[in-house]
Amino acid sequence: MLWLIWEMWILLALFFAAGVIAGWVVRARSDDAGAPAPRQLGFATRMDSRSGEADADGDAPPAPEPAPQSQTGFETGPAPASAPSGADDLTAIRGLGPKAAEKLAGAGITRYAQIADWSEADVARFDALLNARGRITRDDWIGQARKLTG
Repeated sequence: MLWLIWEMWILLALFFAAGVIAGWVVRARSDDAGAPAPRQLGFATRMDSRSGEADADGDAPPAPEPAPQSQTGFETGPAPASAPSGADDLTAIRGLGPKAAEKLAGAGITRYAQIADWSEADVARFDALLNARGRITRDDWIGQARKLTG
């Protein structure tokens, strides 16, 4: 076996190089498959927002503004909605972090009194919404909210 490798080292090196090149090409194509297709050149028509028909001048619609990006280059998404002026700091409840408080605010829960009035059905609904896996009951958010309300 060693003799065969010694005699055919040139062929083995060529096949190895061909395999590396083929792998590189396949990988480059698979990386490009996830990228959006380049904009095709052609006739652009602007759709009239009222009727859904193209304008007579055929102008392209204005491009939407890009999403804001952080300094790291990743999209930051929409700015979080500011809490109403009379909202309580829900993060004072042990086990309720800023992300959960933001989701609750999006669902209309901004006061300790609202959490203190939750029923078992509300607990189940918000546990599923927040993916809390029983944390609401385990950390007694309702009891903590009752203490914080008064």
